Amino acid sequence: MPSSPRFLTQIQTFTRELAKLLARVQLAVDGKMGRIPPRARKPVLVTAAVALVVLLVVLVGASLPERDPYAGWDLPPVMIQAPAHRDLIPPEELFLPDEPDFVPGVMLGRERREEWTAEDAEPWWRNPLADGEEQWRIGIERMVDEIMESVP
Repeated sequence: MPSSPRFLTQIQTFTRELAKLLARVQLAVDGKMGRIPPRARKPVLVTAAVALVVLLVVLVGASLPERDPYAGWDLPPVMIQAPAHRDLIPPEELFLPDEPDFVPGVMLGRERREEWTAEDAEPWWRNPLADGEEQWRIGIERMVDEIMESVP
C-alpha cells in the first residue's frame, strides 16, 4: 500500500466527505423518525429493511444469466422435445408444384421484319421537329418545373 503524502491526503479528504455524507443521512433519518411515534419506529424500520432485502434479491436475480431448466436432469431426448401436434400440414402442401416443361411461345400479331423501309415506318413515325422545337421545349420545361416545385 502506498504511503505517499498525496495518497494520505486523498484518504483524509475521502473520509471527511464520507463523514459529512453520513451526518446528512443521520439528520434526514432523525428528521423522518421524529415524525413517527416511538412505539411504531421498530415496525417501520423492520419493514424498510425487509423491502430493501427484497429489492436486492430481485435485482440480483434479474442480473443472473438464464440457465437450462433441464441441466441437472437425466431425461431422454424425447422428453425434452416439444409435443407432437396432430393437425400438421403435409409437407407436399407447403410447396408449389413444379412448373410444366412446356412454356408456350409468344404469338406475334404480324410477321417480323428484319429491315424497315421509310414507307413501312411512316405510319408509326412522328418527327419531333415537324411541329416546331418550341412546343417540345415548353413541355420539357413544364415537367422540370413541376419536379423542382415538388421537391421540399
